[in-house]
Amino acid sequence: MVMEQLRIQRKDIYEIQVNDNGDTIVFQLGDLELPFKLDKAFNDVNKIQHDLKTRLIIIDKQKDSKGKNDLMSRNQRDRINAWKDAYSKMRTAMDGFLGEGGCQKIFGDSNYLEMFDDLFDELDRPQADGKSHLEKMRLSDEAIVKRIEDKYKSAKNKQVI
Repeated sequence: MVMEQLRIQRKDIYEIQVNDNGDTIVFQLGDLELPFKLDKAFNDVNKIQHDLKTRLIIIDKQKDSKGKNDLMSRNQRDRINAWKDAYSKMRTAMDGFLGEGGCQKIFGDSNYLEMFDDLFDELDRPQADGKSHLEKMRLSDEAIVKRIEDKYKSAKNKQVI
Protein backbone atom coordinates (compact mmCIF):
# COMPACT_ATOMS: atom_id res chain seq x y z
CA MET A 1 0.00 0.00 0.00
CA VAL A 2 1.39 3.38 -1.01
CA MET A 3 0.62 6.38 1.14
CA GLU A 4 -0.01 9.60 -0.76
CA GLN A 5 1.44 12.86 0.49
CA LEU A 6 0.22 16.42 0.48
CA ARG A 7 2.63 19.30 0.99
CA ILE A 8 1.59 22.90 0.84
CA GLN A 9 4.27 25.24 -0.41
CA ARG A 10 4.92 28.09 2.00
CA LYS A 11 4.95 31.37 0.11
CA ASP A 12 4.93 33.96 2.86
CA ILE A 13 8.24 33.19 4.56
CA TYR A 14 10.62 35.95 5.67
CA GLU A 15 14.00 34.79 6.94
CA ILE A 16 16.69 36.94 8.57
CA GLN A 17 20.24 35.80 9.27
CA VAL A 18 20.98 36.98 12.81
CA ASN A 19 24.59 36.07 13.52
CA ASP A 20 27.91 35.12 11.96
CA ASN A 21 27.17 31.41 12.49
CA GLY A 22 24.42 31.56 9.87
CA ASP A 23 21.57 31.12 12.36
CA THR A 24 18.29 32.55 11.14
CA ILE A 25 14.91 33.52 12.47
CA VAL A 26 11.93 32.74 10.27
CA PHE A 27 8.62 34.57 10.16
CA GLN A 28 5.42 33.19 8.63
CA LEU A 29 4.07 36.37 7.03
CA GLY A 30 0.72 34.74 6.37
CA ASP A 31 0.21 34.41 10.13
CA LEU A 32 -2.45 36.99 10.97
CA GLU A 33 -1.26 36.89 14.59
CA LEU A 34 2.25 38.11 13.70
CA PRO A 35 1.53 41.85 14.16
CA PHE A 36 -0.16 41.05 17.48
CA LYS A 37 2.89 39.02 18.54
CA LEU A 38 5.15 41.98 17.72
CA ASP A 39 2.90 44.40 19.58
CA LYS A 40 2.68 42.09 22.61
CA ALA A 41 6.45 41.55 22.70
CA PHE A 42 7.10 45.30 22.46
CA ASN A 43 4.59 46.12 25.21
CA ASP A 44 5.72 43.25 27.45
CA VAL A 45 9.38 44.31 27.20
CA ASN A 46 8.44 47.90 28.05
CA LYS A 47 6.39 46.74 31.06
CA ILE A 48 9.19 44.46 32.29
CA GLN A 49 11.67 47.34 31.97
CA HIS A 50 9.32 49.61 33.94
CA ASP A 51 8.83 46.95 36.62
CA LEU A 52 12.60 46.50 36.83
CA LYS A 53 13.14 50.23 37.38
CA THR A 54 10.54 50.18 40.16
CA ARG A 55 12.16 47.12 41.75
CA LEU A 56 15.62 48.75 41.62
CA ILE A 57 14.27 51.88 43.35
CA ILE A 58 12.83 49.71 46.12
CA ILE A 59 16.13 47.85 46.51
CA ASP A 60 18.07 51.12 46.68
CA LYS A 61 15.80 52.33 49.51
CA GLN A 62 16.39 49.19 51.58
CA LYS A 63 18.99 49.15 54.30
CA ASP A 64 22.09 47.49 52.90
CA SER A 65 24.37 45.03 54.64
CA LYS A 66 27.42 43.03 53.75
CA GLY A 67 28.72 39.97 55.49
CA LYS A 68 32.32 39.81 56.61
CA ASN A 69 33.24 37.19 54.00
CA ASP A 70 30.88 38.39 51.23
CA LEU A 71 32.08 40.05 48.05
CA MET A 72 28.71 41.72 47.43
CA SER A 73 26.28 43.45 49.71
CA ARG A 74 22.69 42.23 50.01
CA ASN A 75 21.44 45.12 47.84
CA GLN A 76 24.07 44.45 45.18
CA ARG A 77 23.00 40.81 45.09
CA ASP A 78 19.30 41.80 44.95
CA ARG A 79 19.98 44.24 42.08
CA ILE A 80 21.81 41.61 40.04
CA ASN A 81 19.03 39.09 40.67
CA ALA A 82 16.42 41.66 39.63
CA TRP A 83 18.32 42.24 36.36
CA LYS A 84 18.67 38.49 35.72
CA ASP A 85 14.96 37.93 36.29
CA ALA A 86 14.02 40.85 34.03
CA TYR A 87 16.29 39.67 31.21
CA SER A 88 14.83 36.17 31.41
CA LYS A 89 11.29 37.57 31.19
CA MET A 90 12.21 39.93 28.32
CA ARG A 91 13.80 37.08 26.36
CA THR A 92 10.64 35.00 26.84
CA ALA A 93 8.48 37.93 25.70
CA MET A 94 10.58 38.52 22.58
CA ASP A 95 10.69 34.82 21.73
CA GLY A 96 6.90 35.06 21.43
CA PHE A 97 7.55 37.16 18.31
CA LEU A 98 10.95 35.90 17.14
CA GLY A 99 10.22 32.22 17.65
CA GLU A 100 11.54 29.88 20.30
CA GLY A 101 15.24 30.45 20.87
CA GLY A 102 15.28 33.61 18.74
CA CYS A 103 16.89 35.76 21.44
CA GLN A 104 19.54 33.12 22.05
CA LYS A 105 20.42 33.11 18.35
CA ILE A 106 20.65 36.92 18.26
CA PHE A 107 22.26 37.74 21.62
CA GLY A 108 23.86 34.47 22.69
CA ASP A 109 24.40 34.37 26.44
CA SER A 110 25.00 38.12 26.71
CA ASN A 111 22.49 40.49 28.25
CA TYR A 112 22.88 44.25 28.28
CA LEU A 113 20.67 47.18 29.15
CA GLU A 114 19.68 48.35 25.66
CA MET A 115 19.62 44.97 23.91
CA PHE A 116 15.92 45.01 23.04
CA ASP A 117 15.95 48.68 22.09
CA ASP A 118 18.84 47.82 19.75
CA LEU A 119 16.85 44.90 18.32
CA PHE A 120 13.74 47.02 17.64
CA ASP A 121 15.95 49.74 16.11
CA GLU A 122 17.63 47.18 13.85
CA LEU A 123 14.30 45.69 12.74
CA ASP A 124 13.13 49.21 11.87
CA ARG A 125 16.42 50.37 10.24
CA PRO A 126 16.38 50.67 6.44
CA GLN A 127 18.42 47.95 4.74
CA ALA A 128 20.36 48.21 1.46
CA ASP A 129 17.12 48.40 -0.53
CA GLY A 130 15.84 51.31 1.59
CA LYS A 131 13.19 49.28 3.43
CA SER A 132 13.34 48.06 7.01
CA HIS A 133 12.68 44.45 7.96
CA LEU A 134 9.34 45.52 9.47
CA GLU A 135 8.37 47.24 6.21
CA LYS A 136 9.37 44.20 4.17
CA MET A 137 7.37 41.98 6.50
CA ARG A 138 4.37 44.33 6.11
CA LEU A 139 3.61 44.31 9.81
CA SER A 140 1.13 47.14 9.92
CA ASP A 141 -2.63 46.81 10.14
CA GLU A 142 -3.00 48.47 6.72
CA ALA A 143 -0.57 46.02 5.15
CA ILE A 144 -2.38 43.01 6.60
CA VAL A 145 -5.78 44.20 5.40
CA LYS A 146 -4.29 44.86 1.95
CA ARG A 147 -2.71 41.39 1.88
CA ILE A 148 -6.06 39.78 2.71
CA GLU A 149 -7.89 41.94 0.16
CA ASP A 150 -5.33 41.13 -2.53
CA LYS A 151 -5.63 37.43 -1.84
CA TYR A 152 -9.43 37.28 -1.95
CA LYS A 153 -10.18 39.91 -4.60
CA SER A 154 -12.53 38.81 -7.33
CA ALA A 155 -10.73 39.13 -10.66
CA LYS A 156 -13.83 40.61 -12.33
CA ASN A 157 -14.93 43.35 -9.98
CA LYS A 158 -11.84 43.84 -7.82
CA GLN A 159 -13.90 43.52 -4.65
CA VAL A 160 -13.19 41.28 -1.74
CA ILE A 161 -15.34 38.15 -1.76
